[in-house]
Amino acid sequence: MTLTAENRRFLGMDVYGPLRIALFVYEVFRLILLLGVFMVLEPFNGSSGSGVLAQRLFPYILYVVPQALFPLMTYFIWMRLSLYQAYIPLYMAGKTISLVAVLGWCVCSLQILLSALSSGAAVLGLTLFLAAADAFALCGGVRLQTKLNRLSRLTALPGGGI
Repeated sequence: MTLTAENRRFLGMDVYGPLRIALFVYEVFRLILLLGVFMVLEPFNGSSGSGVLAQRLFPYILYVVPQALFPLMTYFIWMRLSLYQAYIPLYMAGKTISLVAVLGWCVCSLQILLSALSSGAAVLGLTLFLAAADAFALCGGVRLQTKLNRLSRLTALPGGGI
């Protein structure tokens, strides 16, 4: 039995279309939220010179720019999964590194954030919310990769059948 489009749909390839869309939408939302948070944390007041402002913004830009790769990866995975399925392990590795970095930052700066209770608690809460959402996105990537591995084993069988 060959693996036709109907068999692929039955095996769940098309079922994970909404998961791929959800991962993309989440990553775009996450990037916008990160940019918004960094803009709130570092207000653009005109009293500083442009060089001083650039020096203050550089660490934020250094963090946010690589985060833009996550929406790009999920966009490609959403649009052409068969062509870009190799991005899924890269996506999961990036999410794992991001989670470890964020949780390490929370542990290291917990005392500073709690001393500035009003704004610090909001930043800590938002950071933990994004970390939890990243953990769910990582689980979605694992689920998608597991399904693709199962499908590739089926197509590797003699005759391509079940």
